[in-house]
Amino acid sequence: MGTDRWAYRSRLRAIDPLAKLWLTLGALVVCLGCGSAGVGLATLALLSAYSVVLGGQPVKTVVKCLLIPLAFLLAGSVTLVLRPLGEGAALWAVSLPVLGRWGVSVESLALAGTVLCRAMGAAACLFFLALNTPVCDLTAALGRLHAPALLVELMELIYRFLFVLSGEAGRIHTAQAARLGYGTWRRSITSLGELLSVLFVRALRRGERVYAALESRYYTGSLATVAGQYEKGTWLYGLLLATAAVQIFIWTLERGGLSWMLWR
Repeated sequence: MGTDRWAYRSRLRAIDPLAKLWLTLGALVVCLGCGSAGVGLATLALLSAYSVVLGGQPVKTVVKCLLIPLAFLLAGSVTLVLRPLGEGAALWAVSLPVLGRWGVSVESLALAGTVLCRAMGAAACLFFLALNTPVCDLTAALGRLHAPALLVELMELIYRFLFVLSGEAGRIHTAQAARLGYGTWRRSITSLGELLSVLFVRALRRGERVYAALESRYYTGSLATVAGQYEKGTWLYGLLLATAAVQIFIWTLERGGLSWMLWR
């Protein structure tokens, strides 16, 4: 279900999820804290490589996952690239009657590039965790960190019901396609509207059945699970330090700090 089908096949599946969580959080904090495009790209490359080399995930799978946030980020970057400008130099500009002078400048391109790289680095961190750690292991790790029990259980239930919704949508779409509901553009629009109109009701009923199944298994508000047996994964903490060292080294290079240290 979701990324779990890849997580259960991962070579890191048997590693302590807490170690994978700390590696993800450490790389994520440094990536976002440095505010650097170079660090973002390095984080993107390193964490994606960890998923492929250490986790054994197919390159195609990792790339497909990263394309999802990339599409949204590229669309959002337009608002950073195209901005209101003063009288300064611009790479491209246009004067609008009411809105004034809008255009693209070197600064706006640099800002959009930095935000895009940082966001993609953060996405690579999260996909490393998602592709190598099943949700049940992740929630167990959060429980060991004494995260609020209500928050952990909400995560589990929301994750489950998201795919209840997705499954219902898939079945309705298959039934419509079998009846040539998407044969023409007009018919596709009509079928999509019908799908959306009944999806919520169908998903709500399915959710009620899932909850009834939980209650029939003595659900009392707490999802108790048996803790798995994991390898310690101490080497992942060393990998965290190495990753942070690479990130900080690149940040130092961007800031010109290395040349200053050599000169001193």
